[in-house]
Amino acid sequence: MPALSVIIPTYNRAERLRACLESLAQQKHPASDFEVLVVADGSTDNTRAMLAELDLPYSLRVVWQQNSGPAVARNRGVETARGRFCLFVDDDMLAGPELVGSHLRRQRQCGGVVAVGRIGLSETAHNDWFGRSYARSWRRHYIRLDQGRRAPLWTDCYAGNLSVPRAAFLEAGGFVDDLATEDIELGFRLQQQGLSVAYVSEAYTEQSDYKDFGQLIAEAETRGRRCVELWRRHPAMLSELLGDFNGPKLREVLLRRLLLAFSITPFVLVWFGSLLAKQSQQDSWFRFIYQYSYWRGVRRAVADRETWRRLTHSTTILMYHAFGEADEPPHRFVVPAHRLSRQMFWLRLMRYRVISLEEYVAYRRSYRLPPARAVVITMDDGYRDNRTVAYPILRRYGFPATIFLVSGAVGGCNEWDEKGKLTGRALLSWADIEEMKSGGISFGAHTQMHPRLTDIAPEQMRREIRGSCDDLAEVLSPKFPLFAYPYGSYDDTVSAEVEEAGFAASCSVDSGINVPATPLYTLRRMEVWGTDSILHFALSLWLGDARAWLRR
Repeated sequence: MPALSVIIPTYNRAERLRACLESLAQQKHPASDFEVLVVADGSTDNTRAMLAELDLPYSLRVVWQQNSGPAVARNRGVETARGRFCLFVDDDMLAGPELVGSHLRRQRQCGGVVAVGRIGLSETAHNDWFGRSYARSWRRHYIRLDQGRRAPLWTDCYAGNLSVPRAAFLEAGGFVDDLATEDIELGFRLQQQGLSVAYVSEAYTEQSDYKDFGQLIAEAETRGRRCVELWRRHPAMLSELLGDFNGPKLREVLLRRLLLAFSITPFVLVWFGSLLAKQSQQDSWFRFIYQYSYWRGVRRAVADRETWRRLTHSTTILMYHAFGEADEPPHRFVVPAHRLSRQMFWLRLMRYRVISLEEYVAYRRSYRLPPARAVVITMDDGYRDNRTVAYPILRRYGFPATIFLVSGAVGGCNEWDEKGKLTGRALLSWADIEEMKSGGISFGAHTQMHPRLTDIAPEQMRREIRGSCDDLAEVLSPKFPLFAYPYGSYDDTVSAEVEEAGFAASCSVDSGINVPATPLYTLRRMEVWGTDSILHFALSLWLGDARAWLRR
């Protein structure tokens, strides 16, 4: 009985299939330990004659069916398979000698995973710069996986080199036959089912079929449309598939918006790329064109304007600290009352949608899109002037806000900032907090005593986080407990502890805007300085961080 079944769907590609089967004959793994199942999906060429004349060292079985598509063919192959594990390979793939053995070793070591192999593309096979840049981009994708710079995800599950436990595949219901992106959809369902995704760098296949720039652009647009279908079927896919229209490079975002507004064909952009001399410039331009083509496909698949606006507009979370009366000079951490009033007026004038942090987190946790041009207001530390200065202004405009409290210091003063501007500044009392709670202000935790969480012992770090959660729960009973890192200091261990403590989300001081792909436990915020002009404030709302943009 074979341990692994290699399943190859095919349709009218006899010679490519021959090359694939002959490459599998070069496996270093014993041929007695695996079988190959070819599912001929209604082939009418010379596939039958070609298969009959092959002399291969492994067990080859052929299943014939009417043309029904690759998903149905793969499912039929699994039903017929005798192996405990199934390895999917496309008929235009050439197998490396370690393909079968490395997949089987990983499956046995882990007791069953979604194992993703490496797919190679030959750069020299392309006749145009766009195809060569595509091949280099594809190679860099696997280099990042090889180097551990990113973890494998269900989005990396390509049926050209993918193995799964047969029992888990059947339990999940196999590939869906009404989506052309059935491989990543299966990877998602298997991961939801509890299987981890593992990358197997030694499991190598090379694609022998290559596309020109026109085919690649059409592929990108089609992928955009199909990803919208996937999102509608599985809302939890939002962050990975459609979560980052507003990428890190502002100039690219603005150019993409402009081109989409005028529906400029990507072929014009490809022509411009052929004029670039440096390979690095061509590769950057290729990435832009491919992403632009992808979002053209998304735009065509999203029928209503409101959904498109929500997809392509991000959420800005404002971060304040203290507020000053007329006689207190502005400072980075102290915003004068008149400046805060102007900023709130600007939000109202420009029709920004001010929502609470809880509302934003509720959207994110239910995989829904927040309103377009949404803004969230937060304040760190919980100073008394949040009530005496900021609270009346917020009530005037009907804006909600979230204040992050240093729970062990409520009713006292700032004693953690030894030499700072806010040293000794009075903090809110529990009575103040109760009063503001009834007026649209919510409260989150900022630890018990405001330490740098990455600088203290693990046990103390846990006490600070969990203690602040307990303090808030006892007094406020928040529906969505929220957290902010003191000094913005966190690492993977700290953010994991915040999540385990029961918080629904946490805010960093990392600058920028928030998109569906932004991790919920490292939400970005735009710090508002007391010295910022209204122009600077307006630019920051638009750019995410005007200060960083101006420095560049």
